[in-house]
Amino acid sequence: MNLIVLSALDTSSRDSGMEHLRRHHRDAITLRYDFGDGNRLVRDVAGSAATEHAEAALEHPCIGCATKYEILPTIQRLAPADSETTMILGLPATWPSGRLLEMLGNKLEPLNIQISSITLALDPIELENQMWDRHTLWESGFNAMEHDERTSGEFFFTELMQADTLVPVEGLETQLLESAASPRRAGGSDFTAGVELARQMAPHAQICVHDEEPGSFHPAAARRRTQAGHLPRITAAAGNAPIRLLAERPLHPERFREALPSLAESCTCIRGVLWVSSTLSERVAIGGAGPRVWMENTGAWDSHIAVSELLLYGSEHEASQIETVFEQCQVTEEELKDLFSSAHHEGGEWHES
Repeated sequence: MNLIVLSALDTSSRDSGMEHLRRHHRDAITLRYDFGDGNRLVRDVAGSAATEHAEAALEHPCIGCATKYEILPTIQRLAPADSETTMILGLPATWPSGRLLEMLGNKLEPLNIQISSITLALDPIELENQMWDRHTLWESGFNAMEHDERTSGEFFFTELMQADTLVPVEGLETQLLESAASPRRAGGSDFTAGVELARQMAPHAQICVHDEEPGSFHPAAARRRTQAGHLPRITAAAGNAPIRLLAERPLHPERFREALPSLAESCTCIRGVLWVSSTLSERVAIGGAGPRVWMENTGAWDSHIAVSELLLYGSEHEASQIETVFEQCQVTEEELKDLFSSAHHEGGEWHES
C-alpha cells in the first residue's frame, strides 16, 4: 500500500488538501485525525474503506502517544493486501510530518506499506503573514498544546523542506467572503504571488494544482533538506529570488552580531551557514522565520568547505547594499593573519576555502 502523509497549519487547509488528493486518487482510503477537548484524538475513515468515526483518549496530545497507540495500529488494520491501494493520512493541524516519520521508523516496511509522498497543504494568501506571526501556535489557536512554543513561521520553515508536494488551497475566509473574481481566489494575482513565495522557499517541491501530479518521497533527500544549515538551490525565477550572501573569510563574531538585525530586517525567511572566527573548526547553521532568528552549532566542517553563506527570502534591501554590510562582517587581513598564527600556535585545525 502507498501512504500519502498530509500536513497543514490549520484544519481547513488540511481538509481542502485531502479533497484535492482524493481527485488524484479516487479509490484511496482516507484517514483523518483531529484533537478534541480532554486530549481526545478523533479518527475519521472514509473513501474506499468502511466509514468510521471514533475517539481515543490519550494521556496528553503528543505525537508519540498518538502514533504508537492509535495511528500505527489503525494504518495496520486498514491496510489491504492490495499493494496498489493508496491511503491518505491527514495529520492534526500543526503536526510536523518529520516527527511522525521518526515515530513510524521502519515499522511500515514489514507491513508492505511505503510512503509515496509527504504533502503540505497551505493557503498562499496567508503564507507571508503567517511567516511573520509573533504568536505561538497555541496563542494563535492552531494547536491544543499550551507548551508548544513554535510560531507558524517555524512550522512552515521545517515543513516546506520536508514536503515533496505543495497543495495551494483557498483559505476558509476566502471561500466564505471573497467573490469569484477576487485576486485572493485560486488563480488570482494575490494567490499566485503566494504560490511563488512558497515555490522560492521550497524549490524542490512539486506544486500540485489542477491536474498536475503530486511529487514523490525520497527519504535520503528529505533528510538532507531538513538538516540544519541546508541551502536550497536558487530557482531562475526573476524578481522573487532570494538574496545570496557569501563570505569566504571568517566572520568577526561581534561585528556579525551587531549587523544581524539589519541583515534580517524585512526577511520572510533566512537559511544559511556561518564560519565564525571564534569557532573556526565548527559549522554554525542559521535559520529565521519572520521575527525569529536562531543559530545551531552542527559540529565540525568535515568534508564541507568552510564558508559563510546566507539566503535572504523576501528581503526589501537592495542586494548591493546588504552585500556590503555582510562583507564588513568578515575579518580583516590583519585579523586573518592573527587567526593563522593562533591556530598554528595552538595546534588547531580549520579549513580555508
